[in-house]
Amino acid sequence: MSSPHDNDDKKEVVHVDFNFRRELAKKIEGNLASFCYQCGACVGDCPATTYGKDFNPREIMLKVLYGLGDELIKEDSVLWQCTNCYNCQERCPQEVKPAEVIISLKNMMADRGIYPDGVERVIEAFEKTGRTAVVNQTVHRNREKFGLPPLSDVPMGEIVEILQPGDNEDCEAVPSMKVDGADDSHEPIKTGAKKFAFFPGCLIPVRFPGMEASIRRSFSKLGVELVDLEGSSCCPDPIYFKSKDKLSWVTVAARNLCLAEEKGVDVVTNCSGCTATLSEAYHLLEDESLRAKVNNRLKKIGKEYKRTSRVRHCATLLRDEIGYEAIREAVVRPLEGLKVAIHYGCHLLKPSQVMNVDDPNNPTIMENLIAALGADHVRHKNWHLCCGKACTTEDLPGDMMCDLLRTVQEEEAELLCLICPTCFTQFDHGQMKVAKKYNEDFHTPPLYYFQLLAYALGFPFESLGTERQRFKPECLHRFDEAAKPAG
Repeated sequence: MSSPHDNDDKKEVVHVDFNFRRELAKKIEGNLASFCYQCGACVGDCPATTYGKDFNPREIMLKVLYGLGDELIKEDSVLWQCTNCYNCQERCPQEVKPAEVIISLKNMMADRGIYPDGVERVIEAFEKTGRTAVVNQTVHRNREKFGLPPLSDVPMGEIVEILQPGDNEDCEAVPSMKVDGADDSHEPIKTGAKKFAFFPGCLIPVRFPGMEASIRRSFSKLGVELVDLEGSSCCPDPIYFKSKDKLSWVTVAARNLCLAEEKGVDVVTNCSGCTATLSEAYHLLEDESLRAKVNNRLKKIGKEYKRTSRVRHCATLLRDEIGYEAIREAVVRPLEGLKVAIHYGCHLLKPSQVMNVDDPNNPTIMENLIAALGADHVRHKNWHLCCGKACTTEDLPGDMMCDLLRTVQEEEAELLCLICPTCFTQFDHGQMKVAKKYNEDFHTPPLYYFQLLAYALGFPFESLGTERQRFKPECLHRFDEAAKPAG
């Protein structure tokens, strides 16, 4: 008698590729996938999963566990749909850090020469110039117009040297970065200090000099001295260059932090991405074995990273060193009645263990900074949603942006205030593209917080650098003549 199962299709047997697992484990934090027990917490809050049909962090971790590298390490890999929002890392009960495992998988793709075109262009720009944004004569003229210092040259000899492997780097895998008892609070080392190393990054100094000018003028008026870091390079960026080689990425970040250590001051940045890179480098390099690998490269250029300078975002400097009340007292042009929606972005708040800025599920820092200027802040329903810039699949960011902008419109906000220059590009030029694609009447001007602060502190509208925006904050003109009485 035949069995009822004789005609069933034969099931394919999955054989774990341990060579793939061993290669991944050599990447920084690549071995964290071993802690995954497939609970699915990473999926529920993943925007790439919500807005797409192919990306699923739980499935990616399962394929890693099974060693199915051929399904992940390939052209047009689903890995590039990750938005790098770190929601998965915030939700994971096992501290697997799926976003970092995905970065390690991208490092493996880079080892095989597999990059999307846009990613490869960013990497090549950094490896040639030390920056991810092109510096030319127009940039120099624009900076001079705002009274900004010239951009210092990046010592490319040093960058080239530290991008090369040091001695015996591959002798053992870098262990998990789960550091017990690490002190990752971002309180400044020097109590009461009002002098900080200014790390402006690439995007703001090159493309948005008005933002940088607003920062420098505002901090000067509020009693904070910013010291320039001569010879600094790109942080480097926490999405594209990090996807090539995480060890090189953290080494370049450590070199930038060494420049601040040499001045004996903490670092303040004006970009969420730069803050994320430098803060994560500080966090990761608590691990002595990784720090030894990094210093093995840095010693070739006569530097040693000692982890003595910490990293602050300029928004937290306002909150912690100046205070909301002092800002309120310094305002000469109160923005009463101005309705401002807020976009936090991802990298200012997450991963919270690294950033230590605010509660990523219910932050208040931006609301309080807006209130200190006299304006009214509104929290739209999609305030937490990623702008999608890191996702290389074109449709996903557009769908996300459309939903986000719809909820901003529902609040009838006059401005969309943000603290990240990358998000700014999404909500300025990107807002125009999304409005056209989805036939929507989106028209909310984005504005970087320090531009709004500088205006409230009395600097003229013309000095903010908004003339090249697609959506201009004309609503501010009604405050041009407004000022608190002297005394």
